[in-house]
Amino acid sequence: MAFRVRSKTDAFKIPNFGGIPHVFFGKLAHMKLLKFNDLITVVKADYLGTEDEKAISPISGSWFRIEKGPEAAPPRYDYDEIGVVMEGEITLKDETGQTETVRGGDTFMIPRGSTINFSSDTYGVAWKCGGRPMSRL
Repeated sequence: MAFRVRSKTDAFKIPNFGGIPHVFFGKLAHMKLLKFNDLITVVKADYLGTEDEKAISPISGSWFRIEKGPEAAPPRYDYDEIGVVMEGEITLKDETGQTETVRGGDTFMIPRGSTINFSSDTYGVAWKCGGRPMSRL
């Protein structure tokens, strides 16, 4: 199987996430519906990763960008995730109130079972990688 490569410029093409105006996650994929001959836009939650949902040890990675705004809370993590902040800063706050701001070059780890609120006083871009198959939003 061939490996896959993506350009670093794709970090600037991250779509807005689910109606939260300052959170950007995933990538856009344009697909043509053959039946109606219409172009639709699908947001794929992940950028690179295991596409086989039955794989024993899946892994998926995605770009994540957040701009200044209120905290954004994802659902509870049911997988471990690691990340590296590429530029800017991202503040992480867990369910116990532990808060840490990570900046360009810093790494972070979110353990399975955590609920993490993300925010930024400016903006932040991170590459995140989780132990799960690729998903769609």
